[in-house]
Amino acid sequence: MTSLSDIAKLTGYSKATVSRVLSGNGYASQKACEKILKTAAELDYATNAIAQELAHGATHNIGVVLPYIKASFFSKILEGILERSFETGYKIIILPSNYNQDLEIQYLEKLRKKALDAIIFTSRQVSEETILKYQKYGPIVLCYRPENSNIPATYANRIPAYRQAFQWLKEQNCSNIGFLLSRGNSPTISTTLQAYRDIYKITPHLEQIKSGLISAEDAYRLAPELIQFDGIFANSDDIAANVWRWFDEQQLPKPIIVGQERLLSGQLLKIPTVDNHCQEVGRMAFEQAISKTMEQSSIHSEFILKR
Repeated sequence: MTSLSDIAKLTGYSKATVSRVLSGNGYASQKACEKILKTAAELDYATNAIAQELAHGATHNIGVVLPYIKASFFSKILEGILERSFETGYKIIILPSNYNQDLEIQYLEKLRKKALDAIIFTSRQVSEETILKYQKYGPIVLCYRPENSNIPATYANRIPAYRQAFQWLKEQNCSNIGFLLSRGNSPTISTTLQAYRDIYKITPHLEQIKSGLISAEDAYRLAPELIQFDGIFANSDDIAANVWRWFDEQQLPKPIIVGQERLLSGQLLKIPTVDNHCQEVGRMAFEQAISKTMEQSSIHSEFILKR
């Protein structure tokens, strides 16, 4: 690979002069410019784009930590982030984590080493104390509500819409509800169960909570375990639709199902849904990342009964 030193030796100019000519920063004579540029072209020399970006103090790279992409919640947040990145010229670096704490710390190290201008966590495994520690190296924005008020975040305020959904299920005489969730321990699950307790005035049994549902295929495989429930609260319309499909194929009475994220699958089956406005969450999180604001902003989720 051709270096600045190679061009300097061949042209007889100093490395500093070669650097000024190739970067376009600083003065060099016309003769020097012509000779250096001609030699660089002959040697197919390419500047180090990363080094140039670092020299200007910014990479225009935003890292987005995604546990996985199959879940509609994360994919719609990413869609919102990408929409804004196209409009602003920033590059999005997808950082898959699968909730691996060591991997998430490696991503935070990229921020410390200036390989990224900011990081957006759609969800995370590292502690909030770790997030606070790395804040001095650049903006870190969360897409859920943190416990610490000093961490910037944009998130869906789900509680009112969840309460409406459970109130509707209660009015349909659903007394045994199954919860289809992605993780067994997360802020979203805590919110879900709190809303349920607010309406039903009881705490759900452990057998009502089914976790590990990320893709529609997961829902189809798990569906036989849901026969005892008269109501289902799913973490996405795709999950809800595949439960509906299994019951339909088995010609069994379907439980009353509520999905989330306002997806086409739920719309076609007319399944009630909770729209968490994830794309807007992504757009606002991106704005926070590039503007370096330290605020926490919420977007109200919406329970949609008829579609």
